[in-house]
Amino acid sequence: MEIKDLNYCNMNTNTIEISSDDSDDDHKNENRYLPKPDTSPMEEDSSSSSSEDSEDSVFPSTSQTTTVIKSSQESRSSKTRKTKSRSSENKKISAAERQALKKKMAVERKAAKDANKVYKPGECMKHMTIEMHPVLLESWYCADVAREAAASGVKVRASSAICDPSLVLWTRTVPPTLTNNDGMMELSAPRMPCERALYVQRLEDAAPLVAARSLADSARQARALAGCPLTLVLYGVKDYFKKSGRKTVNSSNKIISEKDFEEAITDVLVSAACDTVRADTPNELALTIVRFTKAVAETPYKKARRAVDERAEFYMRGDNKKCVAVDKDGNGLGRLWQQMLAVLPMASLESSRALCARYRSPLALFETLLAPGGVAAVADVGVTRAAAPGSKARRIGPEFARKLELLFTATDGSTLID
Repeated sequence: MEIKDLNYCNMNTNTIEISSDDSDDDHKNENRYLPKPDTSPMEEDSSSSSSEDSEDSVFPSTSQTTTVIKSSQESRSSKTRKTKSRSSENKKISAAERQALKKKMAVERKAAKDANKVYKPGECMKHMTIEMHPVLLESWYCADVAREAAASGVKVRASSAICDPSLVLWTRTVPPTLTNNDGMMELSAPRMPCERALYVQRLEDAAPLVAARSLADSARQARALAGCPLTLVLYGVKDYFKKSGRKTVNSSNKIISEKDFEEAITDVLVSAACDTVRADTPNELALTIVRFTKAVAETPYKKARRAVDERAEFYMRGDNKKCVAVDKDGNGLGRLWQQMLAVLPMASLESSRALCARYRSPLALFETLLAPGGVAAVADVGVTRAAAPGSKARRIGPEFARKLELLFTATDGSTLID
């Protein structure tokens, strides 16, 4: 029993020595006097291997350390590659999105440009169509309508759907757009009706209505059928009231006089709110229809321009004396800058030319006037009196230079330049 106890103590002390390097001296002394147990070679190998394993677990070998470092580097490099690939994918996505946005903006600009062409003067006539009933279009007094309309770029279409053969309507070709119809998205119609109509009638056919004082009622009914403001076009007024030297059958068939005709026109204007236009030849009638077509085509553009003009306190388009045209390429800016200087008090054509030759833009003159001694520099600008060689030159002068400084640098808009 004593030997077993001693062996047990010896095993405990050995374990303490391996696991801890900082063992006390007392334990070493005790271990020195204890007898060593009998161990077999297998136990020694196992003990040595276990000790080596424990040492390896505490202090890893160089190969293991190198393997760990390599694996960590590989993981870092893989993470870096993944990050770069993700960033490149994000860049590709953002570039694709930018390209798609550019294409979308280009399509929108093109659509807006095409939509503006529909109403722009000079281009709007190409998108207009005159719609007439076949009976009216084939009548002899409308024989020149197709020719004059084609010369103006307007299309003429015979429409039997018009309820009254004497009506003349217009439609405008517009690009289709998406519209909301009770929650359903639909494309708009390619043709848009215009809010104007003509009612063409021969005076011989309208004479019974004038005699019965019912021309205004007829115009009111025609306006209700058209659903828009109406203009009454009477053809052959001059021939109807033409007086000949001899009596004929037609002269005795006149049932109205010129006075009755004027009273009927006034009644149509007041009661039916319809104006009246006269035409005496087929070409004059055709030109009248084309003239109305142009007016109807330019109406939206003129209304939009009028809405912009009404925002100002004065009519800017009426104050256009001595204007200089500038095109989209900038041609004419130099002449405009010279004209701006020429209209100032104490300025002349020669002085404005001299200033424009020295200062190419208003910004250059403004920066010179802000600099110290700028007024004196402007005052010393030489002005040639005439183009003849040997002519004496004069200066701009300090007075005009002072006025230019006040004009360009004043911060109060109510400052008087005397």
